Amino acid sequence: MALASSIITTLLTLQPAGYATLAVVAVCSLFFSLRLLTNFTAGKNRAGPCLRRVPQVPGLPVLGNLLQLKEKKPHKTFTKWAETYGPIYSIKTGSSSVVVLNTTAVAKEAMVAKFSSISTRKLSKALSMLTEDKSIVAMSDYDDFHRTIKRHVLTHLLSPSAQKRLLYQRELMVENIATKLRDHAEARPGEALNFRKIFETELFGLSTRQAIGKDVESIYVEELGSTVSREEIFRILVLDQMEGAIEVDWRDFFPYLRWIPNPSFEKKIRRMNFLRRAVMNALIKECKQRIASGDVRENPIGLNNSSCWERFNNVRFNHVLTLCDHI
Repeated sequence: MALASSIITTLLTLQPAGYATLAVVAVCSLFFSLRLLTNFTAGKNRAGPCLRRVPQVPGLPVLGNLLQLKEKKPHKTFTKWAETYGPIYSIKTGSSSVVVLNTTAVAKEAMVAKFSSISTRKLSKALSMLTEDKSIVAMSDYDDFHRTIKRHVLTHLLSPSAQKRLLYQRELMVENIATKLRDHAEARPGEALNFRKIFETELFGLSTRQAIGKDVESIYVEELGSTVSREEIFRILVLDQMEGAIEVDWRDFFPYLRWIPNPSFEKKIRRMNFLRRAVMNALIKECKQRIASGDVRENPIGLNNSSCWERFNNVRFNHVLTLCDHI
C-alpha cells in the first residue's frame, strides 16, 4: 500500500510535460508488448503441432551426462539407458543436447520425417581435421559433393557390373583366407587362431586392390623420406583414422571455451592427417605411373584421364575407408 500511495503521489505532482512523457512511454510499452505477442503467436502457428518431448537422462549441471559416458564408443551405455527411457531419449553433453535413437525403426523414421534437420553433419574437432572439412563421403553433408562421390562409389565398386568385373578379386581374397587357415591347422593344430588378424589383412588387401588397383607391400613416401611397409600403411590409413575419429576434445562440449588452446590434441590429429595425406599421395603417384606405363590390368575405378585423377585426389581415401570400415 505504501508503494502504491507513493506512485499515486508522484503522478499527481507531475507537470503537463511529465504527463506527456509518461504517455509516450506507456504507448511505446504497449506497442512492443503487442509486437512480441504477435510474433510469438505467428511462431507457434508456423511450427505446427507441438512435438512430444522425449525422456531426458538425468545428469549434472553444466556437465550434463559427460561423466556417465566413460567409453569412447558408448553404445553399451546407450543400450542400457534404452531399457529405462525407451528407444528415443535425449542426453546433455556439456552445452549441447543430443537425441539418441536406439532402434532401426526410429532411425528410419527420423531419416524420412526429419531429413531436413539431419542432412548437415555437426562434426567434432577431430573429425573436421581428419576429413579436411567433410571431404569424406561418409562424413559430408548431403549435397552435390556427397551425391557425386556416392554415385562414383556405387558405379565403380558396388554396382552389378562392377561386382561382376571385380569378382576375381573377392575370389582371391577367399582363397588367401582359406590357405592361411589350412596352413595354421596343419602347422599348429592345437594352437588358438586369431581370425581377426587374417580377415583384417585380406580385407585391407581387397580394399587397396579395388581402390588403387594393386595390393601394395611397401611404398616409398617422399614426405617421410623412407619406405613404409604394408602394416604401416594399414595403420596410417585405417587404424589411426578410426582412433582419431573418436578422440575427444573437451572444447567440443563447451564451444564458448574454444579460445583455450589444446596443443597435445591438435598435434596428435595433425600428425595423423599429415601421415595419411603423405601415404595417399605416394599411392596415387605410384598408381598413375603404373597406368602411364601401360599397366592397365587393374585400372582402379576407371581412372584413365587427368580429370578422373583430379577427382580421385580430391576424395582421397574414400574408397579405402569405405571398404575397411567394417574391419
